[in-house]
Amino acid sequence: MATWRSFLDCADGIRSVKVQAALQDMRVRLRRYDGVPEAQELREQATRIAG
Repeated sequence: MATWRSFLDCADGIRSVKVQAALQDMRVRLRRYDGVPEAQELREQATRIAG
């Protein structure tokens, strides 16, 4: 979770195809942690950044 959080901190404001793809991949991978509040927060933040 810490690595994903660091990635989101760095990715905020960057508009590139690779970053968008990584955000999508991250959101898919975090689905397996559905009951974990931190995972849900990361998915929400990734969605906002990808927006």
